[in-house]
Amino acid sequence: MKVISKIGSIIFKKKMESIESKLKYANININAPFFTGLNLLLVIISSVFVFQLTLFYLGIYYAIGAFSFFIFLYYVVLSSIISLMADKRARFVESILPDVLRLISSNLKSGIDIDEALVLSARPEFEFFSEKIKDIGKLLATGKSLEKAILNLPKDIDSEILKKTIQIIIEGLQSGGELSVLLESIADNIEETEVLRKEVNSTIFVYALFIFIASCLIAPVLYAVSIQLAGVLSRLSESIAMQFMAEEATTPVTLASVTLSENFLRNFAYVNLIITTAFASLIIALINRGNEKYGIKYIPFLISIALILFYVSTLILRSFFGGIRVI
Repeated sequence: MKVISKIGSIIFKKKMESIESKLKYANININAPFFTGLNLLLVIISSVFVFQLTLFYLGIYYAIGAFSFFIFLYYVVLSSIISLMADKRARFVESILPDVLRLISSNLKSGIDIDEALVLSARPEFEFFSEKIKDIGKLLATGKSLEKAILNLPKDIDSEILKKTIQIIIEGLQSGGELSVLLESIADNIEETEVLRKEVNSTIFVYALFIFIASCLIAPVLYAVSIQLAGVLSRLSESIAMQFMAEEATTPVTLASVTLSENFLRNFAYVNLIITTAFASLIIALINRGNEKYGIKYIPFLISIALILFYVSTLILRSFFGGIRVI
């Protein structure tokens, strides 16, 4: 374990602080050097296995490509999982923040001191955030100022709304504003912002729907139609070439048949559908949520829809085009 941690701390020395903060945001209680060293070891072993497997079946060029792609994929998946875990915590805090602020405000209006008001506002439904509120109350009870105590609140939560809320509270306290009124005002503003965001999302939903239909529903059918048409044209070309060969003695023109491999076209369609639907998922998330990382978890779902529809469309169209006789 010490060796793995040492390797991670040496190789990722410059990025260790950033990695530690990301693990903290995601609530992953693992030593950052050990985490980086362990994943480095795992990706090396896995990529070497992928390289050897691809080399045995496909050759050196495919093996190099598979090796590089696997390392890139491992990094993307791992970073996305950590980012999504951190974002889930941040979204939860942002959803309950107006209620927390209103509870604290109502406690203050009833004449309770700020440290006790914070502790009483820590409800069980606030989950991990309630413990952080209690910690702030304990700091205040030990004599620490409110401005300094609440700075600890957003340290392991990657939420811009929470950070701005803390900043506004500190500025309001320094300017001599009444805390209970300020908290209610902030809660109202957060809820108004959320309502506005939902209205914007409903307006641009049609664009996301269009991208989904084009990439997951229309594209698979068009690829299936194209493959069957290519098969018909290939058979037609062979038929015409055979007729010219029969008349070769009297006709000075020769015609070679054009053959299109159905397996090649099918593999081409599979690769393009996977790439198209993956990027479509990212674009849909970028339109709806403002960040493409939210679309990563939907990539397998959209790819499955596109590939299943392509396979079913191919079977149906093959039974139709297969009955076409080329003379």
